[in-house]
Amino acid sequence: MQSYELSSEILAKGHKYYVQTTLISSQNRVVTSLFHEGNLLSKQVESYDPLSSSEAVLSLARRCHEERKSRISSLLEVSTKLSKMEDARAHLKLGEALYHQYLLKEAMAEVVRAIKLGVKDSTAFSILGNCLLDLGDHDRALRAFQHGLEISPKYPDLHNDLGRTYLGLKRCRNAVNEFEKAIDLNKYYVEAYMNLAMALCLNVIEKDDFELSKELPSRLVKILQMVVQLKPSLDVAEFNEALAAAKDGQYDKVWEILSKIQEESSKFITDNLSLDLYLILKFDSENLTEEDIDRYIDKTQRALEANPNFADLRNDLGVLYTAKCKLFIDKANLSFKEALKINKDFKKAEKNLKLSENDRQGIHLLLRALLD
Repeated sequence: MQSYELSSEILAKGHKYYVQTTLISSQNRVVTSLFHEGNLLSKQVESYDPLSSSEAVLSLARRCHEERKSRISSLLEVSTKLSKMEDARAHLKLGEALYHQYLLKEAMAEVVRAIKLGVKDSTAFSILGNCLLDLGDHDRALRAFQHGLEISPKYPDLHNDLGRTYLGLKRCRNAVNEFEKAIDLNKYYVEAYMNLAMALCLNVIEKDDFELSKELPSRLVKILQMVVQLKPSLDVAEFNEALAAAKDGQYDKVWEILSKIQEESSKFITDNLSLDLYLILKFDSENLTEEDIDRYIDKTQRALEANPNFADLRNDLGVLYTAKCKLFIDKANLSFKEALKINKDFKKAEKNLKLSENDRQGIHLLLRALLD
């Protein structure tokens, strides 16, 4: 199959964003990327069966493109609408959703607004710190994570993120301490184990703290083995090369390989469908088309096939079906009004309009209640 590419431009608040979807047939993958000002912000990858028909693969590429374009457009539209509202919790949720799309500056603006409106939640400082860290502002990220830990001192993610910040500043002892705290709070925290291994390697390279270097080969090997146990997908040649280098005491090579692995995964976004649906349905439902809702239903159903016991997805599906009912009742209401425009004495249409108005008010109230 020949290469295939789709691109769309999104305009929001005077900025241009580009969504580009590329079919890479040699890798059996569809990659959908988001760009702003010439920079790659994030990308999503969906693999497909190499035995799939050309028609099915092209359909997958189009679906991935439309899903991503619709999601980004809707979230940016929500941001425009919320700019006139003082709902601190909504601004925080939007900041989180934008962060997961790697729209860092946009996410920071929402989180800062939420904080100024009085939200007292360590999540706000976690998002703010991660945005600053990804933008390279380590000093401000450090303060954000520390503030978050004042609110939630036993939040393992904040300890891990604070450790990552210290690591960026080459303060290896501080980084190790934070990663160890994160692991103490969550024994299965694979990212913290990975970061701990990197901190120990960097400590040797930078000659930061001699005490951390004692009995390092065996300790480092145990940490890397734990990483593979917790995340078997890393049991590949590249990671095994790092493990072999650790056994040989080649800490600069371990650092190089682990850094490369993290760099390769840093632009891949995690899908937070529930959060995005909440925001889009609550603040931008009037702009959702039947095709948009059907795409979300299809995406949720596919997620449920992979996670059939995930209650949140079952709930999301119920909310989406309710949103589709609302859309159909709105269409029915409009049709009855159009009938009366043609014939104002059409009694049956007049009766149906009154009945549909009652149902329409009810379904609107139901959807709002489901989202509160």
